Amino acid sequence: MHNENEKVKSFKAYKRKKKNKNKRGIFKRKTGVLVIILIAAIAVGNLCIYQVSSKLKYQIYYLEKDLKKQKNKLETLQVEKLGKENTNTLEEDAIEKLNMIYPTDSQKIYISVDD
Repeated sequence: MHNENEKVKSFKAYKRKKKNKNKRGIFKRKTGVLVIILIAAIAVGNLCIYQVSSKLKYQIYYLEKDLKKQKNKLETLQVEKLGKENTNTLEEDAIEKLNMIYPTDSQKIYISVDD
């Protein structure tokens, strides 16, 4: 009887050890799966970040291109403005300094050009 108790105890201990080994194996498999999932998630995250950065670079390029066009247009308009201001100052100088005035309708002479 005493011998049977020892066998039962040793059998129970054997089962516990085997059960613990199985749990460790499952844990190792779960850990491996989790590592693979983590690596896949990091790879997908990197792809998303790369896609967003590429899109932003594309937008920056076209915004800079548009800015350059707008600066050229502004420069052209400023040159036109200066030209008109110079015309106005030229007229003012002619009126003030040289006492020039616009001709009246009676002073205007129209010339016809024959083809």
